[in-house]
Amino acid sequence: MFHSREIFPETTPPPAPARTPLWAHLRRLAAWPFRVAAARASMRQLAGMTDRELADIRLTRQDLRDASALSLSDDPTKIFAMRVKERACR
Repeated sequence: MFHSREIFPETTPPPAPARTPLWAHLRRLAAWPFRVAAARASMRQLAGMTDRELADIRLTRQDLRDASALSLSDDPTKIFAMRVKERACR
């Protein structure tokens, strides 16, 4: 007869998720307007580039329009990185 420990080896439970201190949440909340302002400044700079300059960094005008349609809390660099990665695979 088999012992249950031979069939079902003991496993350790997964660690509990770490709790983030309140001050870290408050600091992130306070920095949010500055992150949004920096992202929008970068978007303005990209919008000022020519189509050729955008093509050099593997972006298009449509990528800029798509990123500008995101909500303020979303990071536009994520969509840019995804599009560049898609084009690199082609």
